Amino acid sequence: MTTGILAKHLVNDQENLVSESIQGLCYANPHLRWIPSERVVCRADVESVAQNQVTLIAGGGSGHEPGFAGFVGEGMLTAAVCGHVFASPSSSQILTAIERVQSPHGTLVIVLNYTGDCLNFGLAVERAKARGILVDMINVGDDAAIKNKSRVGRRGLAGTIVAAKVAGAMAAQKGSTLKQVRQAAEYVNKHSATLGVALDHCHVPGSTTVQKLPDDQIELGLGIHNEPGTSKLPLLSANELVRKMVTLLTNQEDQERAYLKLSQNSPVVVLVNNLGGISPLELNLMVKETVQAVIQQNLEIKRVLSGTFLSSLNMPGVSISLLRLQDDSQEQNQLLDLLDYNVMVPGWPRTSSISLPFTTNIAMTDDNYNKKQEANNDTKTSTDNVDSRLLENAIRGAAKNVIEAEPEVTSFDTILGDGDCGITLKSAATAIIEALPKLPLDSGHGTMLALADIIERTVGGTSSAIYCIFLSALGAGLSKYGSSNVAEWAKASSHALDALQSYTSARVGDRTLMDSLIPFVQVLSNTNNIDEATTAGRQGAESTRTLEAHMGRASYISTEDVKQAALPDAGAWGLAALLEGLNSGLKK
Repeated sequence: MTTGILAKHLVNDQENLVSESIQGLCYANPHLRWIPSERVVCRADVESVAQNQVTLIAGGGSGHEPGFAGFVGEGMLTAAVCGHVFASPSSSQILTAIERVQSPHGTLVIVLNYTGDCLNFGLAVERAKARGILVDMINVGDDAAIKNKSRVGRRGLAGTIVAAKVAGAMAAQKGSTLKQVRQAAEYVNKHSATLGVALDHCHVPGSTTVQKLPDDQIELGLGIHNEPGTSKLPLLSANELVRKMVTLLTNQEDQERAYLKLSQNSPVVVLVNNLGGISPLELNLMVKETVQAVIQQNLEIKRVLSGTFLSSLNMPGVSISLLRLQDDSQEQNQLLDLLDYNVMVPGWPRTSSISLPFTTNIAMTDDNYNKKQEANNDTKTSTDNVDSRLLENAIRGAAKNVIEAEPEVTSFDTILGDGDCGITLKSAATAIIEALPKLPLDSGHGTMLALADIIERTVGGTSSAIYCIFLSALGAGLSKYGSSNVAEWAKASSHALDALQSYTSARVGDRTLMDSLIPFVQVLSNTNNIDEATTAGRQGAESTRTLEAHMGRASYISTEDVKQAALPDAGAWGLAALLEGLNSGLKK
């Protein structure tokens, strides 16, 4: 790996690049509108669409255009949420999109399987559910470079766009339900495999250095955010390279990457995706080589798609995707009909010829939407049977204990992390104490949602998303089970833990805050005894001293260094302090 000179980019201001790009997209496509404050792109006719069908949302970090804003339009997405370059959008942005396109038929959110995206989209979905919105979410992962033993699962690549295509076509069919739309996307997710290759890394506008591969080297399996690939190879001919890639995608004997179940004459769809920096001349050559290589594997090609579907800025490379179709001819034709369904979006290669007049009026303005948003913000914060004085004491006790534990948490995280965990928790706790007089303490459900809002506004990062998802789901659980006694809070906590675990693969033994949270909730659910649950949470945090780090920032440090330090996980330690403070507050 070498460091090259700075790459050149066409920009005005790095901070406004994404917003200005969205404006240009809307100018060129008059069927699109955008919400400037949240960088949400949606259909101009979103109101009528939402009344008549299931709506679809996708999104993620910018830099992958046309994904995802380029697929908003008739027959595909209803809206897309745009984060900064290679950074997940916030849950607030995503929630704005969900509220904007909410439909009585339901809304499906399609997400690339990356930790930040899964957590932030998951938090928004849980908040939307807590507000009574019918919404579901699917994480798509199709990267064959990731071994099937990976805890975090396969990364989302171009197969995500195919999932959005068939789901959008299904949603456009009259009478389709949210379940049917999800099933269409889920089939693609479970039967797709993608492998990428790059001649070099991409360059992020505004970064100060450029990482480059040697001139005679390429990287197989390089991620769309410059994540390391599976191997570095000498520069090969297009023919040799594609044959190697297709062999890896179709090899049934590779137990670690045989994601597709293939046999003689299995029907497939082939997709060749430009990662951003390959000329059309080279791309078409890669399509030709891919088709011939797939035929040599004795597979039956039903469709060939090529173009730029999911890019990585200016990365000079391509990805090859295979979608394994059903053997049953009727089911196969139904899926192909969805894939062939005519769409009006700028990013799909076979767009309709429908034209609309040019307009400069691209900012979304809608009084009905504003009223709907206000109604959502006011829903389900009515009073319940919670003891408001006890609730206030518990929150205050938890926050004060977290603040007092900050130096110790920070010291642990400085040695085996990035040093910000203690400060993050302290900032959130301080903000919560300041907001205590304004919290709706006569509503357990409303208080939990308010706490989640405070944490997200105050701090960011993975731990913030985890706390916010849990608190949002806890609020929904309290609305369902009540909040008048420990047993009801235990049921709501179990509900919240189930929701959180659907968005993160971290479990007991992975050396994260889940080592404290899961025992706490489980013991609370089994005993309805807050003292025993708090002790279990502290014991879980203590156990992380001897654990190998499977997830979290310590997982990037050598196992030997982690074990020699004999320190607990900072996140688990901070949570244990929170739980002990909460318990003390309940006794006042």
